[in-house]
Amino acid sequence: MPGSLRLGKLAGIDISIHVSWLIVFLLLTWSLATNWFPVLYPGWAVLTYWTIAAVASLLLFAAVLAHELAHSLVARWRGLPVKNITLYIFGGVSNIEQEPKSPGVEFQMAFVGPLTSLLIGGLSYLLLLALHGGTSPLAALLGYLALSNILLGLFNLIPGFPLDGGRVLRSIIWKISSNLRTATRAATLVGQGIAYLFIFTGIWLIFAGYLLDGLWITFIGWFLLSGAQSANSQMVLETMFKGVTVGEIMNTTPNTVPANISLQKLVDDFLLPHGWRNAFVMQLDQLVGLVTLSDIRHIPRDKWAVTPVGFAMIPQEKLHAVSPRQSLIEVLPLMVERDVNQVPVVDNDHLVGVLSREDIVRSLEIRQGLGLEARDR
Repeated sequence: MPGSLRLGKLAGIDISIHVSWLIVFLLLTWSLATNWFPVLYPGWAVLTYWTIAAVASLLLFAAVLAHELAHSLVARWRGLPVKNITLYIFGGVSNIEQEPKSPGVEFQMAFVGPLTSLLIGGLSYLLLLALHGGTSPLAALLGYLALSNILLGLFNLIPGFPLDGGRVLRSIIWKISSNLRTATRAATLVGQGIAYLFIFTGIWLIFAGYLLDGLWITFIGWFLLSGAQSANSQMVLETMFKGVTVGEIMNTTPNTVPANISLQKLVDDFLLPHGWRNAFVMQLDQLVGLVTLSDIRHIPRDKWAVTPVGFAMIPQEKLHAVSPRQSLIEVLPLMVERDVNQVPVVDNDHLVGVLSREDIVRSLEIRQGLGLEARDR
């Protein structure tokens, strides 16, 4: 994920933190040090409040990591590849590279996360009971971890996509209906309804004078709404393009130019006359790179006539080539993750086409217009 810092590996899974996590860490620590702990445990030194607040924030995010790690370990146990886990502003996300193949796998993957949070909260509460309560910093930490993890587990069980509870709901409807698309539609509709409930509640709180609480709840509602809509869009793509290969969608006549011509000739003979914005660079019949308008602009204009295209292009090894036999559903996440508008399609080291976002959108519009859908799962 862009803007993330890799921390290392845990159980063979890459762990990263997004820059937004640092913002939340600071805000949470400040809130705990100036409001939560001083109200519940008056009389401590200022340094004690800030120290316990920082430790509590770190332990909460460690619990969030355990929540996400539980998702990932179950996914890997059921044969699904897990790329990494990233902690970010709303907690964390497990980058599981494939959708579950059955409702049972979906249920197990989704439910284990909230269950982990509830277990951590319950264990913290039992340890607090063993201390007989009290007002020590350790008791304060255990009390906070018990409450926050139980609330985290219960919140994630709300039956609306993309929360874990929404995935649990989808797995149940999927089991009953034997139709993943129907289950996804139902879960996302419930998720959108819950999201609007959060948004309207937040707006009401703002007008009632609770500005910060209202803004936070509205923000959560917006996050749930965008997540539900995104999940539904993803399911439409997967349904429309199930079984479709890159070769069926790609443009078989990509723009190509020789590597040894000058940038001036490229502009005068190819880009301006044909309206091209980029072109693949060929050495005889071998793909060696890609040249774009941005690459040309980086070269001073008075040097265009003496600069070969090969000196300005993006070299082939930095391009993300795909095979015409690859599943389109497999390639879509690659294009999104690496933020590329097009990828060369190569077969036996020969350029056979180009796959662009425009090609994908055009194919989707045609399929929707014709009412063509892959067989529902």
